[in-house]
Amino acid sequence: MLFPTRQIALLAAAAVLTLTTFACAPRNEESASANAGRGFTIVAVNDVYRIEGVDDGTTGGLARLRALRTELEQEGNDLLLLHAGDFLFPSLLSRSFDGAQMIDVLNYLDGDGDAFDPRMFVTFGNHEFDQDALDEAGDLDQRVEDSQFTWLGSDLDFKTGDDGSPLVAADNLARSAVLEVGGVQVGLFSISIDDQHPAYVERFREPESVARQMTSELRQRADVVVALTHLSFSQDVDLLKQLGEEGPDLIIGGHEHNRILECVGGQIVNRECVDGRLVIKADAEIRSASIVRVELTDGAPRVSYEYRELDSGSPADAEVSEVVDSWLERHSREYCAEKEQPPGCLDQIVGHTRERLIGEELEIRRYETNLGNWIVDQALEHFRDRGVQAAFLNSGSLRLNQDIPANSDITRRHIEEIFQFSSELKILRITGAVLQEAINHAISDWTGNGHWLQISGFAFRHDPDRQVADRLTLLTPDGPRPIADDEELLIATGGFIAAGNDGFKMLGENQVVPYDGDLVELRALVLKGLAAAGEEGIAPLVEGRICNTQRPDDCLTVEP
Repeated sequence: MLFPTRQIALLAAAAVLTLTTFACAPRNEESASANAGRGFTIVAVNDVYRIEGVDDGTTGGLARLRALRTELEQEGNDLLLLHAGDFLFPSLLSRSFDGAQMIDVLNYLDGDGDAFDPRMFVTFGNHEFDQDALDEAGDLDQRVEDSQFTWLGSDLDFKTGDDGSPLVAADNLARSAVLEVGGVQVGLFSISIDDQHPAYVERFREPESVARQMTSELRQRADVVVALTHLSFSQDVDLLKQLGEEGPDLIIGGHEHNRILECVGGQIVNRECVDGRLVIKADAEIRSASIVRVELTDGAPRVSYEYRELDSGSPADAEVSEVVDSWLERHSREYCAEKEQPPGCLDQIVGHTRERLIGEELEIRRYETNLGNWIVDQALEHFRDRGVQAAFLNSGSLRLNQDIPANSDITRRHIEEIFQFSSELKILRITGAVLQEAINHAISDWTGNGHWLQISGFAFRHDPDRQVADRLTLLTPDGPRPIADDEELLIATGGFIAAGNDGFKMLGENQVVPYDGDLVELRALVLKGLAAAGEEGIAPLVEGRICNTQRPDDCLTVEP
C-alpha cells in the first residue's frame, strides 16, 4: 500500500515521465532565450553499498549525503540528486534484507521518508541484478515500488509475465524524464552496463543508439540533456567522442570506485569543462560526492564541478543517522540470532594484525596490497600439495573498502565484509599465454575496477603509462624464473572468474581441474589462517609481486 502523499506524487510524476518518453514536443525557443543565465546544481554519487559509510562509519554514509544536500539547498542552489547505480547489493546488510535497508534510508534524503522526491533519480548498476534468477524479478520490482524517487531504465527491456506486463514495472520506473530545475528544462536518461544479464531482462539496448535516440527526443523539450550511466569510464568517454552534438551535454557516471573525470573534446580550466562535454564520477561509498553546476549562457550549457569529501569533519543529518542506526541494530540482533550466537557476535575477535592491512579500494583495485597478498596466499598454500603453482583473485571479490590499523584485532565483521560473495575456489590448468591474457585484462581500464587481480606465486611488471604488463615470472622454491607462453600451469582462483565472468573470457569451465573432497571456501581458509597465527597475529607485506613503474620499489620479476 502506498502512502497517500506518494500516490499523488507518483501519478503526477508518471504523467510527466510518460509524456517525456512518448510525446516529446518541440522546445520553445522563447523559453530557451528566457533561460539564458539560469542554472542548477547536481549532487551525484555512485557505488554506495553501506548505509552507514566506511571506516567504522567515519567516512561517507547517507546521513552525510543528506546533510550536504540540505547545506546546498539552504545556500539557494536549485538541486538535482542523482545516483549512478550499485546500491542494492552487495553488502552485509543486503544479505539479510535484500536491499530493503538501502531503499528505506534513500527515501529520507529529502527529509521526509513518506513523501515522493521529484528531484531524485537513480539508475541500475550491475549489482542491482545480483539476484538474477527469473523468480527473483519480484524482489527487484518490490525495491523499485518501495522507492520514493524515480528509477531510469532507458536501455532495459524487462521480460513480461503471464499477464503480459513487464516483470519489473512501477509508476516510478521510466525511460526518461524532463523537469524544470532552476528555470532550466533538464532532460534525463540512463544506460546500464551489460556485465550481469539477469534472466528477467530481455535485452540491454546498445549504448550508442540509446544515447543518440534519447538525446534527440529530449532535446525537443529540454535545454540540457544529462545521461546517468553505469558504464566503464572508457565507454562513457567513447560515447561522447562518437556522438558529439548528437550526444548528451553531460554524463554523470558510476561503476568505477574512484573519482575520475574527463572534458571530452575540450579542456579543464579552473574546474570548468571548456568547449567540451564532461564525464564525472565520484569515489565509492560517498567518500566524495560530485557537485556539478550547469549554467545557461546564450542557451548553451556551461558546466563546472567540484568534489566534496565527506569524512569525520562533515556533518551528518540526525534523522537519517537515527534511521541508519535502527537498521544496524536490527541486523546485528537478527544476524546473531540466526547464527545461534550471543548478541554482538559480529564483534567477535578472530585474529590480530601487526601491520596495517590495506583493503581500501583505491589501493586494492589498482596495486599489490598486503591484505590481497595474504588472502590469496591462503588459497595457494592450501592447494600446493595438489601441484598448484600460483593463485589470483579479482579484487572486486574483496569488499572491505577500508584499512585495518596496525596492532589491532580482526573481527568476524571484517571477514563478513570482505567476503560478500561466495568464495568457492577452483583449480585451472592454463598456459603461460592464457595467464598473460588474464593479466592484460586485469590492467585494462586501470581506474579502480574490480577485475584488477591480487596474486600469489608469480609476479609481473605493470607500466600504467604504456598500458603494458610484462616480465611474467613464476616464483618457485628454487627462485624466480620467466613463464613461457607454452608451459602449463595449475592456478587456484575464485569460481566467479574461473567461469569467465568479470571479463575474463580467456578462462572457462573447460580449464577446471576437479579435486576430491568438499568444495573449498577461501573465507574458511582465511579464518583458519588467522587462528593458526595465534595471538601474535599476521604481518603481511607488499613484496614486489606487481611492480608498478609509477612506484619504484622492490620487484620480484626477472627478464625473459
